[in-house]
Amino acid sequence: MNQYIQAVKTSIVAHKKEYMIGTGVILGVLVLIVAIIILFVQNGAPKIDYQPATACDLFNTAEAKTLLGTRAINSTSKSPVISGNTAVSNCGYTDGNPDTGSMIVAAMTVRSGINDKGVEQNKTEFSIGRPHKNVEIVKDLGDNAYFNQTLGQLNILDGHKWIILSYGVGSAPEANTVDKAVELAHKIIDAAPVTSSF
Repeated sequence: MNQYIQAVKTSIVAHKKEYMIGTGVILGVLVLIVAIIILFVQNGAPKIDYQPATACDLFNTAEAKTLLGTRAINSTSKSPVISGNTAVSNCGYTDGNPDTGSMIVAAMTVRSGINDKGVEQNKTEFSIGRPHKNVEIVKDLGDNAYFNQTLGQLNILDGHKWIILSYGVGSAPEANTVDKAVELAHKIIDAAPVTSSF
């Protein structure tokens, strides 16, 4: 065993320069690989130019109570989840009525374009998603708006956000009315804080 250790020491001394060069090359390659991985991760993440909206910041409990009464309960609250060039957040409230057959629900989903590609994606999918039947165009609300009578949902394109609102009896969304949805929309859009870009 001592002979082996001695042979290794002799080899290291004899080839010290080559070992140092080899170690330097290996370290250089490792640094290069780490730098490439960091660059790839940074370029792979979507660029955020516009802060995504949080639905329950736009539609808070105080506003829900003006619609649903003092027993309003927050039933859904989700922070924005980024996927590609958009971020989606949900918020919902019920009137606290234990009879689920007549429980009133006010709910909102907001899909924010986090950059110009996301804003364009929202505009395109907003238009493509508009049904050809059972739709009522809503004027003077956001940049563009329509009420989907089949789903009982008001869709609003407002700046970099696509907002979907539902307000009515939870078990029968098809009975929701455009007037009630617009009432909810005015609480959200008129009071919405201005979102600044980074």
